[in-house]
Amino acid sequence: MQEQIQAIREHYDADPKKEWDRLQKFHPHEKYITLRMMERSIRPGDSILDIGGGPGHYAIHFAKAGHAVTLLDLSGENVKFAKKKARQYGVRITALQGDALDLSRFQDASFDQVFLMGPLYHLMNEDARIRAILEAKRVLKPGGCLFCSFILMFGGVIYGLRELPETIFWPGEQEYYEIAARGEGASFEAFTYANMTTVSDVEKLFSLIPGLKKETVFGQESILAPYKNVLAKRPKKERLAWYDYALRFCEKEDYLTHTEHLMYVARKVQ
Repeated sequence: MQEQIQAIREHYDADPKKEWDRLQKFHPHEKYITLRMMERSIRPGDSILDIGGGPGHYAIHFAKAGHAVTLLDLSGENVKFAKKKARQYGVRITALQGDALDLSRFQDASFDQVFLMGPLYHLMNEDARIRAILEAKRVLKPGGCLFCSFILMFGGVIYGLRELPETIFWPGEQEYYEIAARGEGASFEAFTYANMTTVSDVEKLFSLIPGLKKETVFGQESILAPYKNVLAKRPKKERLAWYDYALRFCEKEDYLTHTEHLMYVARKVQ
């Protein structure tokens, strides 16, 4: 476990700007849809803990909207980058280096809303994922929402077909494609240690967590993930029109596998 944690930290320490650019330049549709969906549940003045908040995209957005935001990330370089970006945008956030599996620095029921939008796809076994969710739930106030992100196994198929279609012939990729075809998830080394899951396994995971009531589950890219490169070439007005159209599909069960990232939103009831 410690070797995996160190490898994940080093991966993100190496280039925090890469993750900033991922949402800023290459996947703006993911951020757009995710924010629109999150804003349905976040009330004015709510305090927010952003666990695994990376370089600060979501923390800075909500700080600009007037929220008191604390960002916690495994990568010290991500924390430094988030602080720098917050200064550039003229907002104040608290940014700390730490582990999603240990939130002991925070008291019970400390935050109105909690984000867990990165750690769950780097924790390689279910016990660790449950522990992270329980810790996030502990620091969440009753009535608040927990926003949890996952990478879908089929999302890797979407990525391969969109970006590297030749991988269908690569011997090293055949096991991955077979697992996806069987409708299963898996943990393995990809861009770093990663857990890729299925919609049904996410539902099963949350059935093991007492005191959380499902609000919604949605695709963070909705139906747009396969068409990222097509959209990137279109005028901004046209892109935004497709983003808004995709919002109408993002919660529909029939379309959840069109996405790469899945978000499960649960409200703390006890």
